[in-house]
Amino acid sequence: MKNPFTHTPGRSGDANIPTGLEEQVYENFRYNPPSEHVFKIIGVRGSGKTVLYGNILRHYREQEKKDGGWLVYDLSSARNPINTILSYLELETEIKRALISEKTKFSASVPIIGINASYNAEINYDAEVRLEQLIGILINNKKKIMIGIDDIAKTEAMTQFCSVYAKLIRNETEDGIPWPVFLICSGVYQNFYELGEVDNLTFFKRAYEIKTEPFATPAMARVYEDKLDMQEEDAIRFAQDTKGFAYAYQVLGSAYFIHKEKGMDYVIKQAKSELFAQCYEKIWKEIPEGGREILRIVCNGPKKRKEIVSQMKNGGSYQVYSTALKKMGILKDSDESYGTAEIALPFFGEYVKKYC
Repeated sequence: MKNPFTHTPGRSGDANIPTGLEEQVYENFRYNPPSEHVFKIIGVRGSGKTVLYGNILRHYREQEKKDGGWLVYDLSSARNPINTILSYLELETEIKRALISEKTKFSASVPIIGINASYNAEINYDAEVRLEQLIGILINNKKKIMIGIDDIAKTEAMTQFCSVYAKLIRNETEDGIPWPVFLICSGVYQNFYELGEVDNLTFFKRAYEIKTEPFATPAMARVYEDKLDMQEEDAIRFAQDTKGFAYAYQVLGSAYFIHKEKGMDYVIKQAKSELFAQCYEKIWKEIPEGGREILRIVCNGPKKRKEIVSQMKNGGSYQVYSTALKKMGILKDSDESYGTAEIALPFFGEYVKKYC
């Protein structure tokens, strides 16, 4: 029997739990022009960002197949985004028609206010100019462009790309409508923060945020019952153990599927081992020392602000680091948790206590 749970990043397997967060994006693009051009999908590692990101890109690829009009480019955050998208653009039929040969000159009507609308294939343009002109050709052919970047991080190449993108969305068609060039990116809070602090990337700091949310306990328990033939009581306990964390939901389900004959204690032990090694180790490395100090203090359970401050070397930094941990998705952030620091991730306190 096939394992309904998966360890593959960006995939939810046969145990998918819809969150409906994608609808914020779909609703936005039902209007012309839409209200938002940029969406940032933010969440701690393992919270389902890439699944959400992939769902959105697949949706618009299907729209292109069905109705036409959409071009979707999924760029690697580890490469040079400008060079990559230039390569993709030159594969498009509309661009190929324009670039008949390097020896052929052509004049394309590019709907940009304030720049020369003619493009000469013999000239070795700067990459920024070339990108703007090629996108202009596609827009003139009634195309809408969606650029996707998963696990975004601040690099020199990414900073340059975001700066160029800011210029693209300032362009307008002859009808005065902003260029339909959209950006969907996912990543952890600290990487978005670093990019947003770059001087000329204010637009990125203010871009619309979609924050991943914990799965609902009843939804997870129902899947555990249906896919793993678990008893209701065990399914509910399993679901509660995950605290709604997407990666834990998959890992516990997979461990039970593979090791259920060895008993629940063994299943949970195996799940924790994978969770610690494949997810929490990476998360811990990205936490600043001030945040780590707070987590070491609360690893055995939630504590009040006053108690934590009294145990810190520099209690005055508590607000800065606790706020960052909440935005990172590591501490709970709700009205109920006000004035208290409580770890949001399942078994993370145990990981901190044993290994950090």
